[in-house]
Amino acid sequence: MGAQTSVKQNFSFRDLFIGLDIPLLLTIIALLIFGLVVLYSASMPVGIQYGYHPIEDVLEQGRWALLGLFVAFFISIIDYRKLQPFIFYLLALAVFALILVLLVGEERFGATRTFLNGRVQPSEITKVILILYLAFWLKTKGEYLQKISLWALPLGSVLGFISVLIYMEPDFSALITIVIITGILLFLAHIDWWQVIIIALIGTGMFALVIRFTGTGAIRWEQFRNGWRDPGEAISQVQRTFESIVNGGIFGVGIGQGQVKFTGLEVGQTDTIFTIIAEELGLIGCLIVLALFTMLLWRGIKISLASSDLSGQLIAAGITFWIVAEAFINIASLINLIPIGGNTLPFFSKGGSSLISIMTGLGFVLSVSRVNQVSKIKERSSNSAVVDMRWRDRGRSISRARSSSSTHR
Repeated sequence: MGAQTSVKQNFSFRDLFIGLDIPLLLTIIALLIFGLVVLYSASMPVGIQYGYHPIEDVLEQGRWALLGLFVAFFISIIDYRKLQPFIFYLLALAVFALILVLLVGEERFGATRTFLNGRVQPSEITKVILILYLAFWLKTKGEYLQKISLWALPLGSVLGFISVLIYMEPDFSALITIVIITGILLFLAHIDWWQVIIIALIGTGMFALVIRFTGTGAIRWEQFRNGWRDPGEAISQVQRTFESIVNGGIFGVGIGQGQVKFTGLEVGQTDTIFTIIAEELGLIGCLIVLALFTMLLWRGIKISLASSDLSGQLIAAGITFWIVAEAFINIASLINLIPIGGNTLPFFSKGGSSLISIMTGLGFVLSVSRVNQVSKIKERSSNSAVVDMRWRDRGRSISRARSSSSTHR
């Protein structure tokens, strides 16, 4: 009896890993560990300034990382399709949090967008919920997507209201991310090309308006243009990144040995943490970071393409493109390929709500992967059962024929 119980328990434990995308999981773990190592070095100047050891920041971020892994693994066990009846309520809760942060949130760096001393940022989890909402919403519309008049107004109303709330914080990086995510999901939902062009024009128009009518947007655009004309006139974060690239060379100066972070590097634990990677790990370290995000992109696209469910395709692709786009915007802005947007580097930048949001999103990607694989296993089992029954029938027929022949003799 005890042996049977042990077998059942072992089987149940193995069931937790059936269909789990192991390459994606290993990539996530590698990014988390790499991020904690770099954060240790990035926290040295702040630790000296405020009198604490950098390991304290690493331990705090490590707790968020462990919680994120637990959340991702828990979500991966759940069939993502069961969330569809509740997605509107989750979106309403996200909107409530965005309103609440405007009323009672903390003002940090000229913006009101966080709770609990900067640890909780509602716009981060809103990105995940919005991707889920769009994925399920687009699936239900089907042929209506071919007529822009039938979907643009309801979708535009929802996105417009959320965008206004985020604009009021202000959080321009989150606003740009939402526009990019929406455009990608609509494109993947197979809308007509002329609709894609209209959306691209609207997105470009919004970008131009932000630059024209907001002081922050105008300043960053001018700094970006100055950097293209003369790198010596680029914004300080860009200049420090170039300095780090030169100092780091191919192999870097070593973890903790960089000097740029001690000479006034702004937001070294968050927005500009890639600058520290460039100096201390050199070109090799930068390429490893890019390779890990490329691996993440590959696995996410592969999972999306393997899904037979449109919502699963959109969730896997949307979450993956969101995370990789955040990384691309962060790195590209630090080398002046695009204007500074204030995006953090996923997995590396310090921040609890950002990390939990990323891990929550990846939990849904793993859930899509699990559903894909379990469906294939069931299909193979069903086909095997049919083949087995046919083989047994044929075996019994041969046996009876031999028996009859023997009796006749």
